[in-house]
Amino acid sequence: MQTVIFFILYNFVFFPIFFIIAHLAIPFHDKVRKGLLGRYRTNWIKKDFSSKKPASKPLVLIHCASMGEFEHIKPFIRSFKQHEQQSLIVVMFFSPSGYENVKQFPGVDLFIYSPIDWWLPVLRTFRILKPSAVIIAKHDVWPNQVWIANFLQIPCVLINASLHSKSRRLRPLVRNFHKSIYNNLNRIITISKPDAENYKKVAPEADIIIAGDTKFEQVILRMEESQRKMVIPEAIWQNKKVLVAGSIWPEDEDHLTPAIKNVAAQFPDLLVIACPHEPTDTHIDRLKQKLPPISVCLFSQLNNYDSETVIIVDKIGLLANLYSIAQVAYVGGSFKQNIHNVLEPAVYAIPAIFGPVNQNSREAQLLKKSGGGFEVHNSGEIEDAVIKFFKDDFYRRKIGTFASNVVMENTGATQRTIEAIL
Repeated sequence: MQTVIFFILYNFVFFPIFFIIAHLAIPFHDKVRKGLLGRYRTNWIKKDFSSKKPASKPLVLIHCASMGEFEHIKPFIRSFKQHEQQSLIVVMFFSPSGYENVKQFPGVDLFIYSPIDWWLPVLRTFRILKPSAVIIAKHDVWPNQVWIANFLQIPCVLINASLHSKSRRLRPLVRNFHKSIYNNLNRIITISKPDAENYKKVAPEADIIIAGDTKFEQVILRMEESQRKMVIPEAIWQNKKVLVAGSIWPEDEDHLTPAIKNVAAQFPDLLVIACPHEPTDTHIDRLKQKLPPISVCLFSQLNNYDSETVIIVDKIGLLANLYSIAQVAYVGGSFKQNIHNVLEPAVYAIPAIFGPVNQNSREAQLLKKSGGGFEVHNSGEIEDAVIKFFKDDFYRRKIGTFASNVVMENTGATQRTIEAIL
């Protein structure tokens, strides 16, 4: 009965308000505009795909929030396709950053936008595609996807699930609402025991299993791929001290840019590769204004590179490869609200530096505990850490080994996740 009440409130009170606000934002917000218009345009793609799909082939529908979540489950998709070769796999994205930048991947038969999370578009999507199972990656759980799957008796599983003890989903005022969602999942496959215990608070009736996180295997795969693909010519970074600042936001840059200027004064051979999380023209222009007198070159203009100290990467999808040429890494999001993937530099055996907002990341805690990752709180601490790593190669390599050990010691989640689903 409680689920029915929340279903009515969500679909006929809350969601209409959200729907109107989102459409009013279309002229002013590029990401909202791309997401909404993209959903309307991809409706016919689902119908065309379904009309050509052999009726005998089961279809698995996988939901990802964006590019990052999809990257983490690539090992799962590959292994699942090997186990279930007759199955079709459709991946749907909530964010344009995923849908617009992933054109193909072995094992995936179709990429689409996830439907607007109102009961009718979700029901229509499920009835068109007729999935045998719905798999949700990480944490992007939308109520109607779960409720409608349950109504249609389609198994719905959450994988790579994580839930921090301070998550808003556990707060008393909203916990009952989330119970109405998570209790309707057939299985929750978590990345650790603390996550499983937290999910028991919000989903006491759900089947909860601990399998680990497939992102550990994914960073190993990306490392192997990067060894076959050089993103920046070796002549640019060879014999230089390379710092890669990945997935940075303006809040990171406020602390990072003063440190870069001071480090550059000590090391004339410094090369900083800065990768904004959202490389929009506005963000890149703002970053360029913070860096003078440091010289800057855009990645898209590398043909004109002339020994500039900073290369700003104005393209997404390159970061995991760029870490392969770094000696030290700064991982962004850590002065904002959520740190990004610290395993991407760790797998290359390089030290990872990050800000104080890292509680959302189990991997960041593992790196801190092992000695392979360092939490910093201001530009001075960033500067001190980078200088120490560049001055002492033995110390840097030792810390890098601690970081890579964290990756290697936590593999195996992909196979455990496959077994938990099959």
